[in-house]
Amino acid sequence: MSETPNPFLDAYALTSLLDTSSEGIIALDRSRRIVCWNAAAERTYGYPAEEAIGMGLDALLDAGDLPTQRIFERAEHGAKSEGVEGIHKRANGSHIDVVMNAGPILGERGAIMGIILFVWDATESRVAAQRLAALEAFEEDKGVVLETASRVALDILASRTGVEALRHIADAARTLARAQYAALGVARPDGQGLLEFVTVGLTAEEEAAIGPRPHGAGILGLLLRRSEPLRMDVLADHPNTHGFPPNHPPMDSFLGVPIRQGETILGSLYLTNKQGEERFSEADEIAVQALGAHAAVAIHNLQMLSRQRALVSGLINAQEEERRAVAYDLHDGLTQFVMASHMHMEAFKIAYHKGNAERAMREMDKGLRYLGDAVIESRRLVNGLRSLALDDLGLAGALEQLFAEEKTRAGWTEAEFLHNIADERFDKTLETAVYRVAQEALTNIRKHAVAGRVRLMLLSEPAALDDSTQLALNIRDWGAGFEPDQRIDDYAHVGLQGMEERARLMGGSFAVHSRSGEGTQIHAVFPVIR
Repeated sequence: MSETPNPFLDAYALTSLLDTSSEGIIALDRSRRIVCWNAAAERTYGYPAEEAIGMGLDALLDAGDLPTQRIFERAEHGAKSEGVEGIHKRANGSHIDVVMNAGPILGERGAIMGIILFVWDATESRVAAQRLAALEAFEEDKGVVLETASRVALDILASRTGVEALRHIADAARTLARAQYAALGVARPDGQGLLEFVTVGLTAEEEAAIGPRPHGAGILGLLLRRSEPLRMDVLADHPNTHGFPPNHPPMDSFLGVPIRQGETILGSLYLTNKQGEERFSEADEIAVQALGAHAAVAIHNLQMLSRQRALVSGLINAQEEERRAVAYDLHDGLTQFVMASHMHMEAFKIAYHKGNAERAMREMDKGLRYLGDAVIESRRLVNGLRSLALDDLGLAGALEQLFAEEKTRAGWTEAEFLHNIADERFDKTLETAVYRVAQEALTNIRKHAVAGRVRLMLLSEPAALDDSTQLALNIRDWGAGFEPDQRIDDYAHVGLQGMEERARLMGGSFAVHSRSGEGTQIHAVFPVIR
């Protein structure tokens, strides 16, 4: 009687062929013990063939892997299964995501002799799918970012201070990164500290308990000097951390993103305490950076609006100062001459009716002299409102004429006018601004400095920070001087604010140096407009 052939003998013979397959191939007998194990299965699970053969299937399965259990039950009843996902275990105990095909091994008469299992390692595919899902979620987040940016633009236009817009940006960043707290800091124009600082996530009571807003020290200041984002698992571990003020809530994980426009740091977004996880991720960083790009535009627009409001305010102040100066000149000059002339004309009339011809003529002469002074003062005021000499002579010629007139009226014994702009013409606005500052300064010297020596100097020179040109105006007297902090609101110095506003409205600078008994020096710089 012949011996019954072993149905697995052919499987052993095919082992060399099976090793060429890229998928793991595992054959099991009816008791679910491994009888065939190819090279791909060895790579997938980490068991060499000599160790795997004879091992029970349970050594490969995770305790909760029901899909694998079910496909074996189907195979034992003659059914095939394809594309079934499961979780198996490697030899080192780590888990592996797999995709399986399974079916029965049939004998000569159709009897089920075992199970054949084809296995693919799906771990990398699963990770790739998760990354894809994260990217798809991020695409949805980008839609939130764009919508937020649109609302921010509307908030900027509708809000005078822009604080609500900044708060809106911070809250959007907190939502995108799933943080417990968020803040947005706007850098000062000189980069030294924070101009604005808004928070979200804190209650009004918590903010009140913390106290004053930060000025930009520690980590907050570091982000104002850093061009790249900063992520930390524990905020307190960073060497720049200065600790928290009393009553400040605890903060651990941290994400800081600079808000940039080109190479300029406009501010920073700060997020703390990642919700549901220990740390902020790269995806959080990317999402907040995208929002930060829109925040940079919003902050820049806010700064432009603030500058425009400052310029309008400065223009109004300059106009008010000029009106005050004109009113002062009328009261202190023209009105005095007219009143003196009127008084002497009244005295002439009385003397004439009394038949006192000598006194009448004397009063008449005085009245006419004061009337002549009033005419001269009127012409000076008209010329002060709009100097025709600027149109006819240019800036250098007009200043030379003005300086000569003031020297004659004041009786200065030493007076010099120095310049290097002969025959040069500039933008009318620039010429008018320089002329008015010089005119106001010389008028103040004549009326209040009690000076015998005066110097006016106007030089065209290269700007210190770039290749442009600037006009530097310097007016110096060696008169009585004053203490600027004590007498800045005096009528004698009513024009100082107007002079400063004129210089700053032209994008320039203005400085006054004075001391009682040592005279006064005014220095104004104007960017050149040809």
